[in-house]
Amino acid sequence: MSKIERWIAVIGFVAGLGIVGPLIAQQEFSGGQTVTVGNASIPVTESGTWTVQPGNTPNTTAWKVDGSAVTQPVSGTVSVNALPAGSALIGQTYPYSSCGTTKFTQALQAMPTSSTAITASTTCIYLLSISNTSAGSLTVTLSDNQGTPINFLNAVTVLAGETRQYVNLGKFTSGIKVQASGSGITYALEGLQ
Repeated sequence: MSKIERWIAVIGFVAGLGIVGPLIAQQEFSGGQTVTVGNASIPVTESGTWTVQPGNTPNTTAWKVDGSAVTQPVSGTVSVNALPAGSALIGQTYPYSSCGTTKFTQALQAMPTSSTAITASTTCIYLLSISNTSAGSLTVTLSDNQGTPINFLNAVTVLAGETRQYVNLGKFTSGIKVQASGSGITYALEGLQ
């Protein structure tokens, strides 16, 4: 390339910058900005080095990579151990820590009219439903099944047509006993043993 051709190329390049240069976007910041907090205006500016993570390095790697006390992304296959039999109470939360994990249920049925043990295992009652289907008021007694039973409900009156629910009744030592004062009380119970 001759000297003249080179000068023409340089002049063309410089002229091109004059046309293309203004089209290149560039952020410029001068004079600062003002932030208003309450009634006060505070001048602020952008300057210096912005730290995006420890060490002033570009944010291309995780801050912590040893897996302790931090959630890490997982790729590939993840396996989960199966729940042991008898403890797969998925979707239900029981507030008991002193009972087992075996679910105990007593389906809806007539409550006996004499004190009857419905289980001989220590049970934490989660839910008790009682309904009086008779035309008159009746009483209900609910107790544990230890040597000298302790009543939780002691001859509690249930009006004709009334339905009651009790939640989180607690731990019943050596099982549960129920009794109605007459025919017409139905009940259902759920708990853990």
